[in-house]
Amino acid sequence: MGVPKFYRWISERYPCLSQVLKEHQIPEFDNLYLDMNGIIHQCSHPNDDDVHFRISEDKIFADIFHYLEVLFRIIKPRKVFFMAVDGVAPRAKMNQQRGRRFRSAKEAEDKIRKALEKGETLPTEARFDSNCITPGTEFMARLHEHLKYFVNMKISTDKSWQGVTVYLSGHETPGEGEHKIMEFIRSEKAKPHHDPNTRHCLYGLDADLIMLGLTSHEAHFALLREEVRFGGKKSQRACAPEETTFHLLHLSLMREYIDYEFSPVKDKISFEYDIERIIDDWILMGFLVGNDFIPHLPHLHINHDALPLLYRTYMAILPELGGYINENGHLNLKRFEKYLARLSDFDREHFSEVFVDLKWFESKVGNKYLNEAAGIAAEEARKNKQKKQKGQENSICLAVLEKNEGEVTPKTVLEDEPEDDDLFETEFRQYKRTYYMTKMGVEVVSDDFLADQAECYVQAIQWILHYYYHGVQSWSWYYPYHYAPYLSDIRNISELKIKFELGKPFMPFEQLLAVLPAASKDLLPKCYQHLMISQDSPIIEYYPPDFKTDLNGKQQEWEAVVLIPFIDEKRLLQAMESCNKCLKEEEKRRNTHSACLMYWYDKDAEFQYMSPWPEKFPAIERCHTRFYLEEPHGTQRLYMGNAVPPTKVAYVGDKEQSMWLKEVQGISEHYQRRKGIIIHETSIVVYAQLLTGNRYQLRQNGEVYLEKQWSKQVLPFVYQTVVKDIKAFDSRFSNIRTLDDLFPPGSAAFMLGSPYYGCMGEVQDSRDVITEGRIRVVFNIPCEPQLDPLIQNQHKYSVKYNPAYILASRLGVSGYLVSRFTGSIFIGRGSKKNPHGDHKANVGLNLKFNKKNEEVPGYTKKVGNEWMYSSAVEQLLAEYLERVPELFNYIAKNSQEDIFYEDDIWPGEDENGAEKVQEIVAWLKAHPVSALSRSSCDLQILDAAIVEKIEEEIEKCKVCSLTSL
Repeated sequence: MGVPKFYRWISERYPCLSQVLKEHQIPEFDNLYLDMNGIIHQCSHPNDDDVHFRISEDKIFADIFHYLEVLFRIIKPRKVFFMAVDGVAPRAKMNQQRGRRFRSAKEAEDKIRKALEKGETLPTEARFDSNCITPGTEFMARLHEHLKYFVNMKISTDKSWQGVTVYLSGHETPGEGEHKIMEFIRSEKAKPHHDPNTRHCLYGLDADLIMLGLTSHEAHFALLREEVRFGGKKSQRACAPEETTFHLLHLSLMREYIDYEFSPVKDKISFEYDIERIIDDWILMGFLVGNDFIPHLPHLHINHDALPLLYRTYMAILPELGGYINENGHLNLKRFEKYLARLSDFDREHFSEVFVDLKWFESKVGNKYLNEAAGIAAEEARKNKQKKQKGQENSICLAVLEKNEGEVTPKTVLEDEPEDDDLFETEFRQYKRTYYMTKMGVEVVSDDFLADQAECYVQAIQWILHYYYHGVQSWSWYYPYHYAPYLSDIRNISELKIKFELGKPFMPFEQLLAVLPAASKDLLPKCYQHLMISQDSPIIEYYPPDFKTDLNGKQQEWEAVVLIPFIDEKRLLQAMESCNKCLKEEEKRRNTHSACLMYWYDKDAEFQYMSPWPEKFPAIERCHTRFYLEEPHGTQRLYMGNAVPPTKVAYVGDKEQSMWLKEVQGISEHYQRRKGIIIHETSIVVYAQLLTGNRYQLRQNGEVYLEKQWSKQVLPFVYQTVVKDIKAFDSRFSNIRTLDDLFPPGSAAFMLGSPYYGCMGEVQDSRDVITEGRIRVVFNIPCEPQLDPLIQNQHKYSVKYNPAYILASRLGVSGYLVSRFTGSIFIGRGSKKNPHGDHKANVGLNLKFNKKNEEVPGYTKKVGNEWMYSSAVEQLLAEYLERVPELFNYIAKNSQEDIFYEDDIWPGEDENGAEKVQEIVAWLKAHPVSALSRSSCDLQILDAAIVEKIEEEIEKCKVCSLTSL
């Protein structure tokens, strides 16, 4: 959830809150939590303004893996690493998700249209649709499988991951990422052996994580996020985590700041001053400026000092309340009403500032400030009320009606004018009525309408408090308006009875159809797509091709209200019902919920984990990961009669039940599809290890026996498919009784120990030692390569590197050109004075990388701070210079520039700069230099010639070994 501009205000108000992370100055943390969606968005579409940007899916996955590795390496959690991807959100969040996705699709279309109008040539590959980062899409399903692969790979190969319990809450698990993390923290705190000194670190980009972290009331809690620079031109965020400055925001310090902020009330209140309760009320006040679930109150903006106003009002009214407003996530409505009543003075103060201007405007246009429309609406409301209850005062409507009736004649008689206060209040009510009529489209602003507005808003505040403190209290509730009521209209709320029905979360495809625009229809299964585009669709009005936005007092377009209709859940589900039967099996699997996955390292476990994308990511040959295994494996016991295996009885919650049903469903489908067996209802699942073979063991008396070997992986089997009381006998092992039987003289044997692992030998007569449990074997020891001479003379085969000035003198160019062309050179479209878009082509040789501290072996080498170059670079530059001498000449004359432009380099009318750049890029891509691998400058890598010599020595050994055989 986001609170626009909240983080900036906090950073400026409390400037010491954030600490720049520096190596060797990072505090220890027990648990690291990642709100994954920020990482996914950053690695998949870092710059939406560049319509030329394209990225492959394997690059996205690799970048995400790398980002996770860097964050883990920075924080080094000691106990828990929790990764949470957004799952299906509560209905209250979907309105914001829907507006954001509609806007992003429209903005993308507008940018592409403008680029084409400028004559820009766009790549033929499809652009990455960021709307696919929504639960239930094929992209998210593939990402989930790759994240599982990544976790297994890291636990199996990286020692720093092996002492940590890793949790992966994927898109299949309902709930927003940060709230799934808080649910985990709450569940851990509820355990009897929870350590209150656990040190938490939560990574995420949403500003409201400050509030979420404070709701935990944990003493040691910090937030990790990338550096955010305020003001100035918007800059592209660095995608590589190594190039990113990270900040650590300590919530323990935030608690002290809040304590200091509200310290003036300590001596004014009659009840105990409790910083924990002050923090709870501080969190509540943060909701009033708007968030992802409710709109901001009218004219209450953070950048217009809304938060100081909320805090001043709170400190002024708290001594009169007799207690705190937010009672551990439950609203005290009587106190909240008093606080809002005091805060409502802001409405009148704001109106008084514009009142004079409005009266001047009326005098110019002729008293038409919606008086006529408001008067008609008020008159209708008055008549309706008179039918129900005569003599009842008509509040705002009556006041306006009387005003209008009194203005039939010009204002010439002083005694007929209302008093100043009455006039102000009348105009104030009329001003608010105008807001409701124009923003919400109502014709009559009645008391019932205002009461409904107040109730909906208070209900929204209570739902959000529950969401923060206790988790989702209702999956189906949502705030049904685009705008919030005026503070002064939130009245008579102290006796409200607020209740929520829990309901159940949407299925993934239901959410997709609820939040995606028609432009992203391809992200849905084909059987649903017509619902978004067909004029015959019963829900077509929910997918407008064009829509309006309203800044509503905000300054940035991304803050504007997206005016699209709210989804009717019943109509949506009814429309989908007839399509559900057309889903494919793979689509049905995607349209499910599942529980969080837990992984840990088990050195005794060893199995092959297959890659989800073998062409891009290798399989894990020796995987040592365990997943949800409660009991140790590998021991075989026989239970007979009344004896039963160890059992564990536990309460099965919604998540465990969902996981159980999914597992049973998978087994049932496997039996039916693969074996043609219908196994019917399942009540019991047996978790067992398969027999993989037998291993000979030697007893002390010299006898040999077979020990069964079991699979390291525990698999589920439904009880009714288990066949019992099978007698099996294998005649192959009946005649093996002693070591003589097992190793007869002349048989072949292989060494499985050091130092000659893998050598083959022949069993000899062992009668003299066999009583000791030993046998005699003669092994053939292979020839070893002789590398000592090569080590002594390796300088003869090493690549010679020279400084830039030597290459420059040989080529007849400056050292600057050598340095520049071996790195990156960007050429933009158009000219410097008239650039065409943001697309830039890199025509550098890319043989050195300063920021990443990488070099290309055989071509470049970094010695200290100086770059050295081989003769291969000299040949490459000579070829380049011969092809495009004009490019070298232009860059030499304009060395102060960072970016060059096609039309400046090739200014002639008969010259086409764009074609020239394309030719250079094509030549570089086709040249073998583009496929060269690079390595860290800190590594010592053998040159290719030396590697060839080593291979020759090894080949000689192979020939020698064959000759001896």
